[in-house]
Amino acid sequence: MPQIIYLSGMEAIDRAAIVRLLSDRGYRIGVIVSGADDIARFWNGNRHWYLAAGASCVSMLANHAAAVMLLRDLEQGQIQRLFADCHLIFSNHNVTGCSDIIEAIPSGAAPRYAGDPRLRAVIGAGCSVPGVACFAHDTQDELCNFIESRYLKPHLSAAVLAGGKSHRLGTNKALLAINGTTLIGHVLHTARQFTETVRIIANDSEAYQQFNVPVIGDIMPGGGPLSGIHAALTISPTEYVLVLSCDMPLLDPSHIKPLISAYPGYDITLYKHQNFEPLCAIYRRTCIGALEELIAHGEYRIIDLFPTLNVKVIRTDEPTPFTNINTWADYQRLNKR
Repeated sequence: MPQIIYLSGMEAIDRAAIVRLLSDRGYRIGVIVSGADDIARFWNGNRHWYLAAGASCVSMLANHAAAVMLLRDLEQGQIQRLFADCHLIFSNHNVTGCSDIIEAIPSGAAPRYAGDPRLRAVIGAGCSVPGVACFAHDTQDELCNFIESRYLKPHLSAAVLAGGKSHRLGTNKALLAINGTTLIGHVLHTARQFTETVRIIANDSEAYQQFNVPVIGDIMPGGGPLSGIHAALTISPTEYVLVLSCDMPLLDPSHIKPLISAYPGYDITLYKHQNFEPLCAIYRRTCIGALEELIAHGEYRIIDLFPTLNVKVIRTDEPTPFTNINTWADYQRLNKR
C-alpha cells in the first residue's frame, strides 16, 4: 500500500513542481488536497493543477458533497486502497495515517513540527533541525532525490538471473565482454538506477564475486527461470522485485521506467510484443505460492502463472531492447552493433 506523506506549509514552495519531478522519474504520485486555496483551485475550472504536473490521482478532502472522492473520516487503509496504483501519496492535511511529515517554512521561521518524531525533512533557508534533512527552497531536485531514496526505491529491489547453463556458447555468457563491461555488469548497472538493493540469482557464487553483489542460489532447483524468480522473491526484503535476465545488452533505463510506473497493485508487470518478456518484469511476493505450486508439479512455463494472478501487460511494438545472447553469432552481431 502506498505511504501517505503530510506536506506541511507547502505554500512556501511550488508543490506541483515536486509532483512533476517525481512523475518525470516514472513514479505515480497521488495528491490529497484540502484548505480553501487548494479546494478553490480544484473546483474553479482549474481541475488539472496537479494532474497537469503528472499526478496520477487528485482528490479533495471534505466533510460534505457526494461528488468528492474522499471524506475526512476515512481511515489510512481506505485512503491507500483508493490510491492503490500510486507509489506515494502527498497530502496537505494531516490525515489519519500520515506516518511522516515534510515541512516547508518561510525564511527565518522555525519549523512547527520540530519536536514531532514524524518530521523527516524541512524546506527553508538557513534551517537546521538535528536528525532531520534540511533543504533550501530552490533545491527541488535534491528534495526529490531524498524522497526517492527514502520512500520510493525501498519498495523495490532487483534480481539478475544468471543461472543458465549457456550450453550453446560453451562458456558463461553472463561474463562475456561487451561495450567495455560484461553482459551481467551492464544489467546490474541498469538495475541500480532504480533500487539500491540488487542481487544475483545463480548457483555458482564464485563466478560473480567480482561484482560485490550478494549471490543467491535456487531454493527449489530444477525449474529454470521459474526457480530463479522464486528464489528472488523468497529472499527479497521488498514486496516488489525487478527481475532481469543477465544477457540483455540493449536494455537501458528508459525501458525500465514504464514497468516502474505501472507495477503498484499488480502481481506481475511485464512487456509483450509478439511474445511475453517475463525476464524483464516486476514480480510481487504474492507470486510465491503460485510459483511453488508450478515447480512442485514440474510445470516450468512462466506463462502458466498468469491465470491465477493479477497481471499488468505493457504492449510494445519494439522487441529490440529484450534481445539476448544464446549463440556466438548472437554475441558477434551485438558486439558489432
